[in-house]
Amino acid sequence: MPRLIYIHGYVEDPSIFDKLSPLLPTELVLKLNLQDEFARWSPIDNTVNVSTLAQYLTKTHHIGPADVVIGHSMGGWIAANLKAQTGCRAVLISSYTDQRKLLTFTRNVRVVNWLVYLGVVQSRFFTNFTTKQYPSDESRELHKSLVSNMISQPRRYVYQQLRVLMASFPTPPAPPDLRIHAQADTILRYPDEPCYETPGDHFNLVFYPEAVAAPILTWLDTTPTPPR
Repeated sequence: MPRLIYIHGYVEDPSIFDKLSPLLPTELVLKLNLQDEFARWSPIDNTVNVSTLAQYLTKTHHIGPADVVIGHSMGGWIAANLKAQTGCRAVLISSYTDQRKLLTFTRNVRVVNWLVYLGVVQSRFFTNFTTKQYPSDESRELHKSLVSNMISQPRRYVYQQLRVLMASFPTPPAPPDLRIHAQADTILRYPDEPCYETPGDHFNLVFYPEAVAAPILTWLDTTPTPPR
């Protein structure tokens, strides 16, 4: 049985997998908390991108071909880059391998830097505007709680996450082993590549965990695990 490594998304924490993970094998599990990882890593901010983060995680947690990395949103983006660097398997849930799939008003890292360090991104005005504009009734309260949680996150960590999402990077992501996505995702555009479609929206793993787990279980049952 492979080790399952869970990586959460932007402003999330490992609890985003609480409904999904009990439905998947539980023998070897590692749930990463990226806030803790960044605190231990403590990189120079302008060196942070998805490739340098993947390098750090690989070295710290000895990630290799015998591992399966399951990532939600930004976590899936990280998983695809871990696969490119280590040969691990990657499962992307409501995620992407093309930064242009991000639905955001800017991808300019310099602009993002100013908005974070001026306090705009974590301001009550910005977060209230974001929550009011959120279009999905099903996950509205979850989205609101995540945005509220962002207010209390260290400003540096918020910027580091945004750099992982948007900064240029040297190592292209690898094609994932599985893509799982909902048509009604309002945070990321639907993949151009083949994927397993589920009900729900960006947070399908919370509201439809059985539908998300089903293709993962089938794939695990039919895919041999390389020796560790």
